[in-house]
Amino acid sequence: MDGNMTETEELAAVADQPEATDMAEPEGPHRSRRTVAVVAMVCAAALAVAGGVGCKAWSNHETAMAAKDCRSASEAYRKAADSYNGLVDGDAATASRITAKRVKDTATVDGLAEALKASEPKAVACTADTKAGYETKAASIEKSTAWYKSHGRSLRAAVGKVNASKLDKAVDDANQLYKDSDGRVADAKTRDELKRAIAAKDETRIAKAVKAVDDSVEAKRKADEEAARKKAEQEAAAQAAAEAAAAQAQQSYSGGSQSYSSNGGGSASSGSAGSSNSGSSSSGGSSSSGGSSSSGSADSNTGASDGFDWDYVGPSVCTSDKFCPLG
Repeated sequence: MDGNMTETEELAAVADQPEATDMAEPEGPHRSRRTVAVVAMVCAAALAVAGGVGCKAWSNHETAMAAKDCRSASEAYRKAADSYNGLVDGDAATASRITAKRVKDTATVDGLAEALKASEPKAVACTADTKAGYETKAASIEKSTAWYKSHGRSLRAAVGKVNASKLDKAVDDANQLYKDSDGRVADAKTRDELKRAIAAKDETRIAKAVKAVDDSVEAKRKADEEAARKKAEQEAAAQAAAEAAAAQAQQSYSGGSQSYSSNGGGSASSGSAGSSNSGSSSSGGSSSSGGSSSSGSADSNTGASDGFDWDYVGPSVCTSDKFCPLG
C-alpha cells in the first residue's frame, strides 16, 4: 500500500513541474500538421520519381509496339514486291515477246507494254527512334505495298489479255487451215485431229495439229509433183517413139519408091525393044507385018511386055485414073 502511494505521489510531483519551453516539441494540433506536411513531401517526391520511371517505361513500350507494327508492314511490303517482280520477270516477260502479228487484237500488246513501264516505289527502311517515327515509316511502307498489289493485279490482267488474244489468233488461223487443206493432205487424219484441237481451244495441241497438217500438205504436194514429172516423162518418151517410128516408115517408103522407079525404067526400054522387034517382024510378010504392027502398037501404050495388064501412060499424059511411074 505504501508503495502505491509513493508512486502516486511521484506522478503528481512530475505533473506539478513547470513545462520546458525551449526544447520540448509542441503538443496537440501543431505537431500533427507538421508531420503530415513532411510525409506529403516525401510522398510527392516518391510519386514524382515513380511517375517518371513509369512514363519512361510506357513510352518505351509504345515505341516497341510501333516498331513491331513497322516490321510487319515491311514484311508485307517485301512479299508484295517479290510477287510483282516475279510476275515482271516471268509471265509478263514471256507475254511481252509476243508480237502484234501473233495476236488477234493488237491493242493488248500495247496495253502490256504500257503496264510494264510503271515505275516502282522506292524502298523504305523501317528504322526510327520514336513511336511517331516508326508510325511514319510504317505508313509509307504500307502505301508502297498497296502500289505493288494494285499494279500486280493490272499487270496480270494485261498479260492475260495478250495470251487470250494470241489463242484467238491461233484458233482463227487453224480454222482457215482446216478449210484450205481440204483435199490437199496426204493423210486425212491430220485434219480430223486439227478440228478436235480447235474445239478444245488448247493452244499447244493446236500448234502440234497445225504442224501435222502442214507436213501432210507438203507431202501431198511433193507426191503430186513427182507423179506429174513421171507422167510428163512417159508422154515425152511415147511422143519420141512415135516420131521415130514415123521417120523410119517415111525412110522405108522413100527407098522402095526409088527401087520401083528404076524397075519401071527398065520395062519402058523393054517395050521399046519389043516395038523395034515387031517392026522388024513386019518386014517378013504381010500377015506377020499386020500382026506385028498391032502388037507393037499395044506394047507402046500398055507396056504389055512386062507381063502386067495395066494401062500404062507416059508422064506427059499422067492422070488420076492411070498408073504413073515416079520420076
